[in-house]
Amino acid sequence: PLRLLARGHGPRQRLDQERLPAFVGRAMGDLYAHLGRHGVPPRGEPFVIYHAFGPDGVDAEVCVPVPTAVPMNERIDYRVLPAATVVETLHIGPYDELGRAYGALAGWIGDHGFEVAGAFRERYLNEPGPGVAPATYRTIVQIPIEPVREPVG
Repeated sequence: PLRLLARGHGPRQRLDQERLPAFVGRAMGDLYAHLGRHGVPPRGEPFVIYHAFGPDGVDAEVCVPVPTAVPMNERIDYRVLPAATVVETLHIGPYDELGRAYGALAGWIGDHGFEVAGAFRERYLNEPGPGVAPATYRTIVQIPIEPVREPVG
């Protein structure tokens, strides 16, 4: 299990894809400021859980792992993410090329007798900013999996 601090209207927000980068940046800033106010250091890289991602919008939850419970407010939530088996890959490059990583994982899942068992996650090992070229972004893409269930009967 992973303890996390999440931000959105409640812990999540549904929005148009073009608004996603601004939302993620703002949410991460809010989460780290909240941790600072409460003297709680993060325990690991920030990540986003994508509960839905498609042409009709994105349902995203921005998260920071924490070592202990953290006070909540109307926009910031604390919860424990249950343990899961995931398949993952490291993507190095711009965010707009992450589709290749998802495609590779989807192929592996199908080829190895698994199916998707939860929301996709992206862990950000470095962050955009001055002096950070998009070609050097490092993102771990994770997809929860479980063995394909054989049909009964």
